[in-house]
Amino acid sequence: MLWAFVTVAFSGWGATPVHLPYLQDMRTDRVTVVWSTRENLNGAVVWSTDRNFATSTQVAAQTVLPFPKSMTLVSYDFYQYRVQLTGLSAGATYYYRVLTGGVPVGADSTFTLPAAGPYQFLAYGDSGAGTAEQRAVLNQMLKENPNFVIHVGDIAYENGTYDEFTNNHFAYYFSMMAHLPFFPVPGNHEYYSCGQGLCPDASPYRNLHALPTDTVSDADKLRYYSYDWGNTHFVALDANILYPDAPVPELNWLEADLAATKAKWKIVYWHQTPYPLLHHIDDPADIAAARWFVPILEKHGVQLVLTGHEHEYFRTRPMHGGVPVTSGPSTLYITSGGGGGPLHTVAAQPWLATGCNYPPGVPATVRPPDVAAAQLCAATWWNYLRVEVRDSQIVVHAIDMNGVEFDTATVTAPPSVNAGGVVNTASYTPALAAGGLVSIFGQDLATDTATAARYPLPTSLAGATVTLNGTVLPLFYASPQQINAQLPLNFVGPSTLEVTTAGGVSAAPVAISAAAPAVFNFGVLHHSNGAPVTASSPAIAGELVDVYLTGLGQVNGTLAAGQAAPASPPLGVVASVNVDIGANSVVTPIFSGLTPGLAGVYQVSVTLPSDLTTNVYPLRVVAQGASSNVENIQVKARTP
Repeated sequence: MLWAFVTVAFSGWGATPVHLPYLQDMRTDRVTVVWSTRENLNGAVVWSTDRNFATSTQVAAQTVLPFPKSMTLVSYDFYQYRVQLTGLSAGATYYYRVLTGGVPVGADSTFTLPAAGPYQFLAYGDSGAGTAEQRAVLNQMLKENPNFVIHVGDIAYENGTYDEFTNNHFAYYFSMMAHLPFFPVPGNHEYYSCGQGLCPDASPYRNLHALPTDTVSDADKLRYYSYDWGNTHFVALDANILYPDAPVPELNWLEADLAATKAKWKIVYWHQTPYPLLHHIDDPADIAAARWFVPILEKHGVQLVLTGHEHEYFRTRPMHGGVPVTSGPSTLYITSGGGGGPLHTVAAQPWLATGCNYPPGVPATVRPPDVAAAQLCAATWWNYLRVEVRDSQIVVHAIDMNGVEFDTATVTAPPSVNAGGVVNTASYTPALAAGGLVSIFGQDLATDTATAARYPLPTSLAGATVTLNGTVLPLFYASPQQINAQLPLNFVGPSTLEVTTAGGVSAAPVAISAAAPAVFNFGVLHHSNGAPVTASSPAIAGELVDVYLTGLGQVNGTLAAGQAAPASPPLGVVASVNVDIGANSVVTPIFSGLTPGLAGVYQVSVTLPSDLTTNVYPLRVVAQGASSNVENIQVKARTP
């Protein structure tokens, strides 16, 4: 039994550990260290930025809480020490040593504070049964390298007592808890402690943790809370205190908490799943969570929900309004209730994802057994989650007690088009024209970077599509920050442009004009032989030159956006076009139309006046009264 490990007394005039040091309430600048011993001696934490403690700071315990055996119903008294270390630096790694009576308690350990950038955490639930399977799941978790750990409840079976917390939780996870903060929520079994004479409800759970208490009322402190890590706002809830037919203060707190956060990602977790498969299908707490929590989460754009309670693994489809959705705002619900307790049977439900995403090369013989009917993503098997949070994605890996990854799910951030972020590709102004090229700037516009390889242009790149009044646009390029597309050649007027990804939709109003000429500002003036006009190769007065631009509008002919323009016959534009060269020369082009072999790129072929002297001249294209940006052309006088 593991209990023997944590009760052995260390040598010297020290103390007998009950709970070895564990980390709580970690923020970017502070962390709380908690431990318990049978003796009431002076407690302190020594911390340093170097492993050898060459320069170190000692902080005495700010809180020492007595736990008499009359309160805990265990056979001994013990004392809990709490030390909050403050003034720390985000992202920094620190070394610490815990002292009680001047003697170390446990081994020296380290911790690393949250910082900007990608991170990962582990999540699991329904663990504290003291089984071989719990140990097997733990052994796999010990191979991971997370930043912190989430527990989704039912931490200490069967009744969440002090003795069960000590034997079935702390005695298992002490080595992880010494260097990783744990952020748990209470399960229904934590509330059974009151029936064992340990009242008020969940008192062992609440007394053994030092969790965030910001903005939570005194009556509900340590039942629910929130915290930030990197670019994510986490909310830990307690469904045990919900009523199926009446609201509770927790709901007002949740509404205000989510409304206040500006974090990119929002992850919420609690114990009872709002989408049970079978074992808890009639559980009042599950029903209440679906009724009260889910609408608030969806209102505030929560992307991922983690739960336990059902002793298995399953993943829903993207959900909104209680039903699966294939596009638009949605929330993904994942249950990981296989931390070590007895397993439950799974059953098919309409909200289950269709099939788990087994990584390539994983043979069927080592996959978790008992996958639900119709190849739905549910498995009666012990498991935990490794969740990787990146800038544009959250990737959830489901891993079994043998270390086999049997499912992967990706949550994509909703796209966000910048204010004023829809512009002409050549001029970067809001002036857009039918058939022209448009650039869209924002965040999370695509999951990756991709470029169209051939014509006709694709209507989806890197998980992104763009529509104009419902018409899908062809795409040249897509990245998380920018998309380049072509507008339809047959539409003029006020419009709505929408970017859609798996994460949602972002819309922007635009106005499409008959013409909005914009000359490209890199290598866009060419001799008739195709060579660029440059200072070393200037145009000759009287020479035919080509100007490349976008935004000349509709053409005399039929061509779908995204198709390469034909060479024979070439498609000229409907708009009247002139070219201004210098202050006094206005020239009518011999051709104004689409460039053969390209989409959305126009060509103006113009003969320069023969009387131009050697000089650099400003050039602009005017179509339907709309002027382009000015580009300079180097001209050499014609030789007599």
